[in-house]
Amino acid sequence: MRRLLILAVVAGALWAAPGALAAGWCGSGETDVDRADATTGPQIHAIWAVPADGADNFATGAGKLADDLASVGSWWATQDPTRVPRIDNAVFPGGTCADISFVRLPLPTAAFAGASTSFTQVSYELATDGFANTHKKYLVYFDGPSVDTDVCGTGGGSFSSGPSFAVVWLGGCPDVPDDSIAAHELLHALGALPDGAPHACPDGSGHPCDSPQDVLYPYSSGAPLSQLVLDVNHDDYYAHSGSWVDIQDSAWLHLLNAPTVPLAVTIAGAGSVSSDMPGISCATSCTTRWDSPTTVVLTGTPGPRARFVGWSGPCTGVSDCTVSLGAATSVRATFGPQRVPVKIGANGKGAVRCTPVCGKSFAGGGRLTLRAVPSKGWKFVRWTGDCAAVRGLTCRPKTDFHVTARATFRKR
Repeated sequence: MRRLLILAVVAGALWAAPGALAAGWCGSGETDVDRADATTGPQIHAIWAVPADGADNFATGAGKLADDLASVGSWWATQDPTRVPRIDNAVFPGGTCADISFVRLPLPTAAFAGASTSFTQVSYELATDGFANTHKKYLVYFDGPSVDTDVCGTGGGSFSSGPSFAVVWLGGCPDVPDDSIAAHELLHALGALPDGAPHACPDGSGHPCDSPQDVLYPYSSGAPLSQLVLDVNHDDYYAHSGSWVDIQDSAWLHLLNAPTVPLAVTIAGAGSVSSDMPGISCATSCTTRWDSPTTVVLTGTPGPRARFVGWSGPCTGVSDCTVSLGAATSVRATFGPQRVPVKIGANGKGAVRCTPVCGKSFAGGGRLTLRAVPSKGWKFVRWTGDCAAVRGLTCRPKTDFHVTARATFRKR
């Protein structure tokens, strides 16, 4: 029997969206970055990692990793027809499928000795390389020799936050299916085994010891994933009735039978809108769909020589916009120029004075005061333009896009 794990940190993990469950990989090319997200919400990102002196097997490895993601997702749906892990997808010329990154680690093969130490090294190097999104869990296939005797994989993380890592040591257990190891380690990254689980192994390793059929059991007989169970009797870490953490409630799982809701973002002007969790990075108006309920925080970022004017819809002002998505929602982000044109004048004898002094342009969004000053023997009648609604001598027009005002005077 093979030992699956020697490190299990209190965890919280990411998983695959239904659209990522088709076998094979439709992507192309190697990249060591996380591509633009085509999936909304907390998710699992896949990485093929190689030591500095390791062979580049990504051409075949990406397909294998994609097939294993599909296998884990399909198996999960048979265990729980209501939800599956949500996978980080990207759009490729060949379609939309799992986003798989290729990373050549800076350390040579000889540096990876001991599962615990190697897990720490791989996690650190990947986080340093930019794989550190708090809304993502990372499934890593380490393409190198065994790092520890009979250790198939290592994983750990928090139930409530990321980043977390689940590493499959491809050279560790050639007689154990990699999709079984991936499922096991992802559960650790999701936060299993939680405190309070009644059948936790006495060694405190983060595994249940009640049944060798449990996918999270500490040893593998080499049985295929299809013969394993997601929490035998549902009394330790998944779909249980206890008061401790339940992985079934993980934010990294997609609800299969629940409707998704659209979030429409309209962008006016030169700027972009992004979300705190993966899903929105729009330079033009866009619509995305989200599991309901979800709370998303939106940030408006102005383009060059532009400023963020503000939100309309469920939010106002210029601070980040927090949107609770229980139904279809529309948000508008408006951007304007950093400096706006100013056109002021007078009809009759008098003048318009501005404070602070304004010329042909003014700082967009700045506070500007216009005052109508009639000449001797003349009186102020009215404003037109941006001050048309003002009846007094003093006007404080908005300066988001332009300032146009004219004061009319007549003889007394």
